[in-house]
Amino acid sequence: MFVTLTTDFGTRDGYVAAMKGVMLRAAPSVQFIDVTHQVPAQDVMAAAFILRQFVPYAPAGSVHLAVVDPGVGTDRRAIAADVDVGGEVHRFVGPDNGLLALVAGHDDVHAAVELDREELWRTGSPSSTFHGRDIFGPVAAQLATGLPLREVGTPVSDLATLHWPLPHADREGIRGMVLHIDRFGNCLTNITAADIDRARCGRAFKAYAGSAVVTAYQPTYGHVAMGEPVMVFGSSGHLEIAVRGGHAASLLSVERGDPVTLVFETRRTPRVAKAASLA
Repeated sequence: MFVTLTTDFGTRDGYVAAMKGVMLRAAPSVQFIDVTHQVPAQDVMAAAFILRQFVPYAPAGSVHLAVVDPGVGTDRRAIAADVDVGGEVHRFVGPDNGLLALVAGHDDVHAAVELDREELWRTGSPSSTFHGRDIFGPVAAQLATGLPLREVGTPVSDLATLHWPLPHADREGIRGMVLHIDRFGNCLTNITAADIDRARCGRAFKAYAGSAVVTAYQPTYGHVAMGEPVMVFGSSGHLEIAVRGGHAASLLSVERGDPVTLVFETRRTPRVAKAASLA
């Protein structure tokens, strides 16, 4: 009976507390897992990236309430959906703005509904700017108590879609981008180990990112000296540009969305000696 919360509300104001209060009124025994409330304001892609790292480790059957909603008050729909995550069903509640598609992918959505059952919302007219408190929260709490998905809204199949930018590989290298910068300053790219293994054919490579050329490719941060940049594959499964003991994004002048280019070493064709002619 868990509801996880992912928002861009921050913790300075009372928005998160108000949302939790409404949910506890609807379902006093609900338990909360705060994924983060520090998503950059209105950044749907950042919220999706964070959720993708967390959801596979959440209790099966969790309800994931994700409110990063730049379209609040417009005609964008409020939705809930059952999604297959690694063979387990997880339930998502939030705005239909592409976030769910980024987290789960369209093929893994078992069922989805538009949240149009107003009797399940918070009593009174919903605010046009706070659907997290007045619509999403109350419905998420009731879903967590076991209310079937079909009873909270009308089935829909045409969910909004967004797509992750994919890296481009050729014989010379891979062109990717920074998808996320974590609180340590590590720059997480959209390049996976599989992308590199398919393209490099055993060749060494270096990365161009921000103001730096990074040549060290190691299993973890501690394999280079303090202050040295390094490429690693972190827990997200994506290539990271990091600096041991330092904030890579600041030190290397990297921002989210910046390009990262891997360049493979050039292999020279061995010269074949000509056979000496016989006299």
